[in-house]
Amino acid sequence: MFFKNIIAVATVALFAGQAMSAVMIAPDPISACNCPNNCQHKVGSSCKFYSQGNTLSGECQLNGNAGNLICIA
Repeated sequence: MFFKNIIAVATVALFAGQAMSAVMIAPDPISACNCPNNCQHKVGSSCKFYSQGNTLSGECQLNGNAGNLICIA
């Protein structure tokens, strides 16, 4: 009985870990490269965002004089 409980707990932990590590796709190109969810991004980091129902992949670049990053697809 104890062995079955260990297997059940391990299975739940595995699925929970996979769900938490799922890639989050930003709603717009500015959110894809900036805080609060993407603070670690730098110029040249890969990024993804939604645009008109499509998922676009790009690279973080400086956003002119705004001082923040933007995802350029």
